[in-house]
Amino acid sequence: MQCAQGQQCHQHEETGFFLSLCHHGSVLVGADMVRSGEQAKYPLAVIEKLLEVFGHHLGIRYDIGCKFGGTVSHSPLSNLAESKQLCILVGLFHGHTHNRLYQLHHLGTYLSRLGLEDLETLEQFFSKSNVLASNQITQYLKHIDRIESFENLSNFLCNNYHQALEITDSYPAL
Repeated sequence: MQCAQGQQCHQHEETGFFLSLCHHGSVLVGADMVRSGEQAKYPLAVIEKLLEVFGHHLGIRYDIGCKFGGTVSHSPLSNLAESKQLCILVGLFHGHTHNRLYQLHHLGTYLSRLGLEDLETLEQFFSKSNVLASNQITQYLKHIDRIESFENLSNFLCNNYHQALEITDSYPAL
């Protein structure tokens, strides 16, 4: 895997994957999150790519859209986002207890041009992919149990047996 600045990264340094999907569920852009967890640089990079590819009047839904709109407006993407009339939206299941004013202008329920779209496609995608992940972890654990655990246990028992023989050999016979 290639990291930023041309450095080589290992898969264990990946902390996740940041995705952008269209409302049909197709993956548009993805970014490996490396050594950092979820930070603003990932959605900003994705937004920059989407603006480059799709251009004007783009609506992007983000879980924390109510806060992320401010992040975009204070980022190097600010002028590009404004000139291309980027709209940061929140999904239908966004908490209704905070930032109600933002929701009036950015919640799918109140935007007629979105129709019945709930903007929760990513949650549906990850709900499906989590089933695959749990299947893969199960397969991995079975592999560990069948192969590596027995090998490790065998090595442990042999090493302890040899160590016990060395200890008993160091004492005089009775």
